[in-house]
Amino acid sequence: MKRHQTDGVSLTFGLFFLGLCLWWLIARYVDVDVDIPHLGWILAVGLIALGVIGVAASLRSGQRHGREPADEPVE
Repeated sequence: MKRHQTDGVSLTFGLFFLGLCLWWLIARYVDVDVDIPHLGWILAVGLIALGVIGVAASLRSGQRHGREPADEPVE
């Protein structure tokens, strides 16, 4: 198997979702009462913002691939 570099973004999101799963698992069996007003709305807006950033980044990278190559020497 060929080794490759660690992808920091994927690692960060993987750890984030692992943390959410652990928080859910602990909260299911232990009475954890976190009183953050409008937590659902905050998470929803955050996830939508991440989605918009992802779409914008993919559209922007797609524009770079469609360009003509720069002046190539003619032989």
